Amino acid sequence: MQPSTESVRVLHVDDDTSFAELTADFLKHADERFEVETAPSAGEGLDLLADAEFDCVVSDYDMPGRNGIEFLEAVRAEYPDHPFILFTGKGSEEVASDAISAGVTDYLQKEVGADQYAILANRIRNSVDRTRAERDRRRQLRAIETANEGISILDEDGRFVYVNESYADLYGYDGEEMVGEHWALIYPDGNEARIREDVLPTVHEEGHWRGETTGLRADGSTFTEDHTLATTDRGELVCTVRDITDRERRERRFEAVFQNTHTFIGLLDPDGTLLEANETALSFGGFDREDVVGDPLWEAGWVRPIEESRAAVREGVQRAREGDLFRQEIRAQGVDREAVLDFSVRPVTDDDGEVTLLVPEGRDVTERKRHLRRLETLVDNLPGMVYRCENGRGWPMEHVGGEVERLTGYQPRDIESREGFYGSEIVHPDDREEVWTTVQNALDARERFELTYRITTADGTTKRVWERGQGVYEDGEVAAIEGFVTDVRDRERQ
Repeated sequence: MQPSTESVRVLHVDDDTSFAELTADFLKHADERFEVETAPSAGEGLDLLADAEFDCVVSDYDMPGRNGIEFLEAVRAEYPDHPFILFTGKGSEEVASDAISAGVTDYLQKEVGADQYAILANRIRNSVDRTRAERDRRRQLRAIETANEGISILDEDGRFVYVNESYADLYGYDGEEMVGEHWALIYPDGNEARIREDVLPTVHEEGHWRGETTGLRADGSTFTEDHTLATTDRGELVCTVRDITDRERRERRFEAVFQNTHTFIGLLDPDGTLLEANETALSFGGFDREDVVGDPLWEAGWVRPIEESRAAVREGVQRAREGDLFRQEIRAQGVDREAVLDFSVRPVTDDDGEVTLLVPEGRDVTERKRHLRRLETLVDNLPGMVYRCENGRGWPMEHVGGEVERLTGYQPRDIESREGFYGSEIVHPDDREEVWTTVQNALDARERFELTYRITTADGTTKRVWERGQGVYEDGEVAAIEGFVTDVRDRERQ
């Protein structure tokens, strides 16, 4: 440990004022950090301690009034951790024993010659540096005791000398139970070998290490921990641990969804640079990850050959970067075919509302578009509206056709482009919950549904409509809902 460069304020109490002043001169010469103030009696010394801060007290023993031991006892009553050195010409085993019993920091007998002052200066330095280090250590321990992260300190033998409450709680122990135990207590056998053979050698060589390990709780359960180790100048090891089991579980779930979906999904920087693409998108284009990651999305092979698609992707990135959802059908080029994608770009924001990521998504609707085209003639002659929508609050419409404007007063594009518009604006507010419940019950039972409810048209007219629909299932999940809605007012009048 490097010695402190802070000044050291010393109070020297001695009834021999000439000797006290001489000592002060020698101490200042021995160490320029020393600032020495003298007092001729224990009483005046206590007054000075009450009025100002000192780092060390040096006192004679044989003084009128209170002697050095009585002065020490008075100091200890008020300042229990203050360095106190008894520097006396009266040396005896009895005096030394009494001084030690009273809590003296050090004991030095006065001698003839200048060497004694060098020894005294060294004793003062050591006492003050040791006290300051201990004070800093206590301050640090108080700080880490309140930390949310688990923090512990181990000695050179790998045994705990300190654990904060968070650390003990992580492993299911009381802090006092862990102190004195070896770190192997909290690691399974397999991880214990890894720490001995890989982690600790790295810490000793580089001074620090960070990675993931598996912690063992008192009840035998394990958890994944973000683990940091660092050495101190005392040769101790400071460990910081956080339980990241939930984070790891979320990451695995995200990976499963990201890679196993039939939808094309990616991640973008806000400037449109592609960071990740899932396997579905890569396989469709016949790409390896390295072929596309790092390029702007509009320059990637899926849309680069199709000018209008490139323009749409650029616009989508710009809109999402500004915090808006973008959605539009585009054409995309695959390795062996061209596809029509229901393409969207969604912004991801941080706690301050700053856009930090963009999520592009493309659903292959080529077959659906073909199917819809085949139905267009039939749909145009139906007395109502056909639809395909997502199973979500608001019923986001993927497609509407037939007599849409006659039924609702809105153009098809108005309903398709405004997500959740049908359910949140057209379905009458008093009927929305009943519609939702009826449809969900039918979907859960994998049955068709029929229901009658009210809608509000573009001009504010309330109409009563009849709807019939059913779920479209993929891999056991509801992928969409398809159905037909017609005006039943005339029927009810009959």
